[in-house]
Amino acid sequence: MSDKYKPYDLIFKKTFLLPKFWPVWFGVVVLYLLAFMPVKPRDKFARFIATKLFNLKLMAKRKKIAKINLSMCFPEMDDVEQDRIIMMNLVTFCQTILSYAEPSARSLAYNRNRMVVHGGEHLFPLLEQGKPCILLVPHTFAIDFSGLHIVSYGAPFCSMFNNSENELFDWLMTRQRTKFGGSLYHRKAGLAALVHGLNNGESCYYLPDEDHGPKRSVFAPLFATQKATLPVLGKLAQKTNATVVPMYAAYNEKLGKFETFIRPAMQNFPSESPEQDAVMMNKEIEALIECGVDQYMWTLRLLRTRPDGKKIY
Repeated sequence: MSDKYKPYDLIFKKTFLLPKFWPVWFGVVVLYLLAFMPVKPRDKFARFIATKLFNLKLMAKRKKIAKINLSMCFPEMDDVEQDRIIMMNLVTFCQTILSYAEPSARSLAYNRNRMVVHGGEHLFPLLEQGKPCILLVPHTFAIDFSGLHIVSYGAPFCSMFNNSENELFDWLMTRQRTKFGGSLYHRKAGLAALVHGLNNGESCYYLPDEDHGPKRSVFAPLFATQKATLPVLGKLAQKTNATVVPMYAAYNEKLGKFETFIRPAMQNFPSESPEQDAVMMNKEIEALIECGVDQYMWTLRLLRTRPDGKKIY
């Protein structure tokens, strides 16, 4: 296999035991202990943490970004509803973080029991037939849990990973994300790595909603605004003859379970133009977000690039 398409290195290094990594190991121990705590009291504890964080000064910048995004997408939404969504967003974030070691610490049976899948008939038959699929998955905090659940049933999968400044953290993240199968390519390998994987029978995760700037994007509607959208999903599907299946990851506090919402595969896609592909993709993103508006990562700078060039953040 070419080094360009070589999966992320999962070999343990002795240097991970150096004192500079001890704080990370301490965090791992805490998360492993939390993974064995009953879900309901742990969720209540996470909600308590979120209520304390909500009004802290360190949250002001993120709350401002979220309010701008919500105002642009839903101009009819009042401040009370915006605050409710942002608060629920923070609660979900805390609940997900306290659950984060479950895939590594607990059994496959336990992890499967923690997931409810809606619309599995739109995806699993395709995977059983060996059809490569591109899962169109917007950013939510539960995104890893849905991916791990899908992969655990044995279909070959690949995805991308962008390393951080902490080598041990990267190793732990990639190790967990591949625990039940699949491979991770470094983001520097670009879309060519995904093309390689899809052409070799792997399905992949595709996160469609980041803002990559004006030079690489086209503008397409997203709810009540225009969003700079990377018009590559159609090209990726065309080059690989893959089926695009929209999917949304969420956490349901009432059930105490993660949820995966799977929509029917996109039809007549790709279209005749990248611009129309972007419109179709954003329509699917809208439908997915409506599965749980308060689950979406509104704190990202989703609308940084504007048609008029103005800065809104």
